Amino acid sequence: MNLIDLPDNPVPKGATCGVVETPDRIKIRFAHWPASNEVRKGTVTVLQGRGEFIEKYFEVIEDLRRRGFSVVTFDWRGQGGSDRLTRSPRRGHVSSYAKYRLDLRTVLKSVSLATYPGPHFVLAHSTAALIVLSDAERLRTMLDRAVLIAPLLGISPGAWGKEPGGIWRAILQTVSLGLLGRPKLRAKAPKTSALVEKIGFPLARLLSLLGFGRLFVPGARAYPQVSFETNRQTSDRTRFERFQKVLEKAPELGIGGPTLGWLNASARAMLALRKRAAGPAIRLPCLVFGAGKDRIVSTPLIEDFVSRSKAAAYIEIPGAEHEILMERDEFRDQFWAAFDAFVPGQEVEQELERARS
Repeated sequence: MNLIDLPDNPVPKGATCGVVETPDRIKIRFAHWPASNEVRKGTVTVLQGRGEFIEKYFEVIEDLRRRGFSVVTFDWRGQGGSDRLTRSPRRGHVSSYAKYRLDLRTVLKSVSLATYPGPHFVLAHSTAALIVLSDAERLRTMLDRAVLIAPLLGISPGAWGKEPGGIWRAILQTVSLGLLGRPKLRAKAPKTSALVEKIGFPLARLLSLLGFGRLFVPGARAYPQVSFETNRQTSDRTRFERFQKVLEKAPELGIGGPTLGWLNASARAMLALRKRAAGPAIRLPCLVFGAGKDRIVSTPLIEDFVSRSKAAAYIEIPGAEHEILMERDEFRDQFWAAFDAFVPGQEVEQELERARS
C-alpha cells in the first residue's frame, strides 16, 4: 500500500508502508520511519482520531523524527487505508472499543516493539486517546508514557446541534432585547451535551441492540469535506486546506459521520471512565492536553478526569481548537514545549534508572 504524496504534503523520507492483520482478520495499514538525526530517543506510535489517516500526520511525523524519535502510525479499522467494516465505506463504524484495542495491540507488538528500540511512547488524539485510557492497564506493560490530546471523554455542548437550553436562551435574549438569557459562566455551564447523553446514548444503545448499529447517527453525512469557515477542528487555514487536498486526491481515505454503533461503543467507553475508581486505576504516566476552544469534545470533563488520576498531568492550551497538532504555530509551539519536557529520551531514562538503583 502506497502513501499519498503531494507537493504541499510530501511523504517523509525513509517511509516503510505495509499491512498487518489483526487476530480477527482485519487488515490494518501502517507506516513507520526511523529518526532523522543521530540522537536516538526512542519510538513514538502516533494514534489518530476518528476519521483521520496517516497522510494527515506527515508534519507531526517530521517534528518527532527531528527530535530523535522513530515513528510508527496506522489507520484504525474502518477508516483511512485499513479495512472498512460496512458495505458503505463512508460510514465511520465500530461495534466495540475492544476492536480498536485489538488494532493497537497488534501494531504495537508486530510493528512498534518489533522494529524499533525503546523507550516506547504513544501520542494519541481524541478518540485514540479514549482508546488508550480504556486499555491503560494492559498498555502499561508495553509503553513508558502517553501523551493524550483532547481525549474523547464527553461531547461538547452544542457539538451535535443546538442544546435545548441554548434554544430557550436564544429565544429569551430575543424577547428581552438581550437583557436576559445570557450564556452561563464557564464554571456554571454544562460540561457535556445533554442532547447527546440523555437522548443520543440511550437511543444508540437501543438501536444497536435491535441491529441498526451500522446506520448513521441522525444528521450525519457520508462525505467529510467541510469549508474552513464552518470547520471546528482548527483555526489554521493552511493546515486545514492541506488536509482537504489529500482527500481530493484520495477520497477513498475519508469517511463521513459516525454510526449508531460507533456512538454506542464510544458512550460505553466514556461512561466507564467516569466511575470514581477509573482515574486512580490509571497507572500509565500520561500528559493530557485540553483545547481551550474545543467545540467537539468536553474540555471540562477532561480536566475532571485528570484531577482524579495520580498518574496524569493536565495542560490546557487557551484559544486552541480541537486538533491542537493541526493548529496555528502559536498553539503548536506550546504543545511541543510541554511534550519535550514530559517525554524523556533514552539517555534521560537511563539516568533515572541509575538514580533509582
